[in-house]
Amino acid sequence: MSGRISSLTPPLQQQYMLEAMQTQLNTLAAEVSSGQKANPAASMGNDAASLYQLQTEANQQSTLQTTATTAGNRLTAMQDALTSIATAAQSVSNATLSATTANDQSDSTIATQASSTLSQVLNLLNTQYDGSAVFAGDATNALPMQDASAPGGPLATVNAVLNAAVTANGGPLTSANVNTLLTGPNGLASVFSNTNGNPALNYNSSFYTAADDGKPTSVMIGLNQTVQYSVKGDQPAFTDLLQGLSMLTMLSAPSTQLDSTAKAAIVQQANTLIGQAQNELTATQGQLGAVQTQLQQVSDAQQTASTNTTAQIASLVGSDTTADSEQLSSLQTQLEASYQVTALISQLTLSHYLPTLTG
Repeated sequence: MSGRISSLTPPLQQQYMLEAMQTQLNTLAAEVSSGQKANPAASMGNDAASLYQLQTEANQQSTLQTTATTAGNRLTAMQDALTSIATAAQSVSNATLSATTANDQSDSTIATQASSTLSQVLNLLNTQYDGSAVFAGDATNALPMQDASAPGGPLATVNAVLNAAVTANGGPLTSANVNTLLTGPNGLASVFSNTNGNPALNYNSSFYTAADDGKPTSVMIGLNQTVQYSVKGDQPAFTDLLQGLSMLTMLSAPSTQLDSTAKAAIVQQANTLIGQAQNELTATQGQLGAVQTQLQQVSDAQQTASTNTTAQIASLVGSDTTADSEQLSSLQTQLEASYQVTALISQLTLSHYLPTLTG
């Protein structure tokens, strides 16, 4: 029995050796092809912790860079919208100044432009980046602003306030009592301060509908480090502008509601309010610009750090392709020779020995 087991051992050993050589050959071929060690951690021994640490750092750097870049792109979309809003506001302001000083534009023309601009501003405040609303705080899944002509929306609200003021006055308003319409307890100003007696007419219902949490947006720029910004459709830069535009839309009202002196007073007050909004828009863009600069610096810094970390990782996981190629060639030669020997052995039969035994 022991003789039989002993006679089987050499072939088995030969088979195991061939399998081990084939495995090593496959490993070397993969390393030559990829330029990386097949099992970097195993080859590093106790220093493998350094590799794991570097890989963790690389992931963190990549995440921070992506976060900063995405936030920066979001702010760019906001800046573009703000620039368009500022341009539209300036155009209306020019029209009201011209009408105030030279009276060469009719009230109906200004009202039409104001209505168009109000609609444009509302649409710009519904700007989206990557499918999320940028002026809605954390409520990014829905557009924050009502359409200008929506039922119960901006224009309907302005008309409701105007009709109520005329009814309460018992006739058309004049410069003597137009402030009741503009700044009275339930006048137009109450809509934009959210103090109107009819909640449905308040700004946060008829204009702005985003259910945000009221908190600024935070962007992670480092471990335990964030940068914040807050530009939403319910802030003064926008409410003041929309209030001024809403005033100007009233210029299309008939003389049975507003006489010429009332309309002149409206133009003057609207122009002042729009000018105030323009200053607020400029300040808002400046604040966003500062955040953009910070985010760009973070993105650049993380890109540099990521490049360095990636290089360190490459030095640890990279294989010596020259040495691997030489070893691969040598191993291929050995393996071919071993297979030839194995093939010769498998062809031996008892007849090969008979001449020797009978001789």
